[in-house]
Amino acid sequence: MLSLRLISAACLVSGIILCVYADYWLGQPAQTGRPGIILGVLAILSAAICAGEMTQLFRGKCPGLSIGFSITVGGLIVAICCVPIAWRHYPVDCQVGQFGWMMIALTTAVGLAFLFEMVRFGQLPNSTDRIARYALIFAYLILLFGFLIAHRRLHQDNLLGAIAVICLFTTVKMSDAAAYFTGITLGKRKLAPKLSPGKTVEGALGSIVGGWLGAAIIIFLVAPLICELPIQKHWWWFLVYGAVVTLFGILGDLAESLLKRDAEIKDSSSWIPGMGGFLDVVDSLVFTAPVSYFLWLLGDLPAAS
Repeated sequence: MLSLRLISAACLVSGIILCVYADYWLGQPAQTGRPGIILGVLAILSAAICAGEMTQLFRGKCPGLSIGFSITVGGLIVAICCVPIAWRHYPVDCQVGQFGWMMIALTTAVGLAFLFEMVRFGQLPNSTDRIARYALIFAYLILLFGFLIAHRRLHQDNLLGAIAVICLFTTVKMSDAAAYFTGITLGKRKLAPKLSPGKTVEGALGSIVGGWLGAAIIIFLVAPLICELPIQKHWWWFLVYGAVVTLFGILGDLAESLLKRDAEIKDSSSWIPGMGGFLDVVDSLVFTAPVSYFLWLLGDLPAAS
């Protein structure tokens, strides 16, 4: 099980790095000049898969949920979040900013959920329950993939956006790995036994150290030495970033555990050997993506002299 988990994790991380690099190359002015094309397509496809998994998760306690509807609308709303990619330089006079497209996506999703249930009204009971669950599914997708695209478009800077995406994934996944290995070696006190019996307080503390290490590698090594882009932040910014992103990653992991425990299943699917489904892989990113994006904005200060 551990070997499968490690192999799957290595393949995922390698794939993400290659996709981000290809996206960066394609986003250069000499190419398309539109950062986010590749990641946008992958986000739409991933959102459709996650929407299907979440719908399947809910169907046991909410009959009548349509997987086809969730997949279609899930892909559509993330495509709406990707609209800014269409511009080389986003118009400064456009009143719809990065968050505006997310709100349009959410409004569209909820409206379509109501319309879908209106058309089917009388055929199945509990229409309100299905609308609420559809809304949760679509909000979940926008929190993750909408803000992931926002990372890629950070300050409309191709290289900075690529680094921000890599920093997010590296911080989250290194904190996950540190939590896992710290938990199995030192873990004694359960963190949330009813939701996730395997998580321990010691593992959570170890995850923060892993998050700090992941952020430091990108901020102090990869960005300035490999990418030749010094990150203009105070030296302590990575400590705040690593700790906060890690803590919200734990929250996101527990949130998905809550959904799975309520549905009485172990994994969202069996797409990824040793790791479960797409939801099981991206769960810790759901709350970290918005927090990470705001930290990149709020921490945008000149380095201390």
